[in-house]
Amino acid sequence: MGRSIIVFGFLLLLISCSKEISIEQPGYESKVVVDGWISSDNYAYVILTKSSPFLTNYDSAAIRNTFLNYAKVTLTSSKGESEILTLFRREEFFPPFVYRSVQMKGEAGLEYQLTIEVEGNRIESNTSIPDPPKILKVNMHQSSDTTMYISADLEDDGGGVDYYYSQIKIIGVDRNFHSSAFPLFNDVGKNGEVFTKNIYRSVEPDPLGLNSSDSSRNLPVYEFYDTDTIGLRISALDQASFNVLSDIYMDQQNSSNPFSFINKSTSSNINGGIGRWTGMGTAEFILAQ
Repeated sequence: MGRSIIVFGFLLLLISCSKEISIEQPGYESKVVVDGWISSDNYAYVILTKSSPFLTNYDSAAIRNTFLNYAKVTLTSSKGESEILTLFRREEFFPPFVYRSVQMKGEAGLEYQLTIEVEGNRIESNTSIPDPPKILKVNMHQSSDTTMYISADLEDDGGGVDYYYSQIKIIGVDRNFHSSAFPLFNDVGKNGEVFTKNIYRSVEPDPLGLNSSDSSRNLPVYEFYDTDTIGLRISALDQASFNVLSDIYMDQQNSSNPFSFINKSTSSNINGGIGRWTGMGTAEFILAQ
């Protein structure tokens, strides 16, 4: 009993000594955030938002207020094509607006310049689209009575380091193609050999973090149901795009780890803003048992 009274008294002391602390943020200058990509045989997509202070209270209204829907976005290719992107409403994005080309599609071997004019600022970025990777075979491996995982056999061209990015979409479950688990890899040391890359399942991100499209499926980590129909994209990237995506991916992974600390800023290939403009030479597959 005496020990219980001491512990209870100590808790009362802690409560009585606590006080509400208000943290004030230093002056913050918002930046234009670019999330843009163009892939071979596909249109260019650009989503524009404004960055927010770390302590911002995020909800759907706060996120919508960061969206920039009044910019002039121009796409120019290295063979002289140019187009001002059109703003579309697309419910599969959040906020549900995206700037998109309607005439120009990505072409392997070309460079693409993105120019954004908004609020008196000029923001620029360049990227290139490499040749798509040479995929010899995509494999489906049964891992239990009801689940599977997939892999792809790639052939290294032996001409230096190549960089890759894998995306998946489970038809009828996911709204968009999104990064697989461990999506970024290269062919260092392959020296013209054929090598195998396992493609692991990941959950499509929910913009507000309110729910998961995967929450009711009860699947083992990284695996698919053997009845799933899966869209698979494996893309070749230039080194600059690979570095930016690697940093963004690591930031996303570490944001859920309270013990992680990265003493550097996230890479960006956007001049006058932050974010990414990514060219992708893409090979695409539909997989079903």
